[in-house]
Amino acid sequence: MDHPVDPVDLTARLIRCPSVTPEEGGALRLLDTLLTEAGFTCTRVDRAGIANLYARWGDAAPVFGFNGHTDVVPIGGQPWDGDPFTVAA
Repeated sequence: MDHPVDPVDLTARLIRCPSVTPEEGGALRLLDTLLTEAGFTCTRVDRAGIANLYARWGDAAPVFGFNGHTDVVPIGGQPWDGDPFTVAA
């Protein structure tokens, strides 16, 4: 990978995305950009109002797949001490 990503910075950037389903809050846009810059082919698929991102590296077999999610539980009614989409220093 020619574009090393700082995992702490990436985590902070993802935390700032208010990705409460069905809104992706910019998380998929961020991942799409980073993965595309790293050489992946990205495809966004929207189904029933929910967005998904599929990323593929190369086109040779064998194929390795991994799965994750970017959504969080609704923040209302939770005992937050601060904004859950803000990273404290």
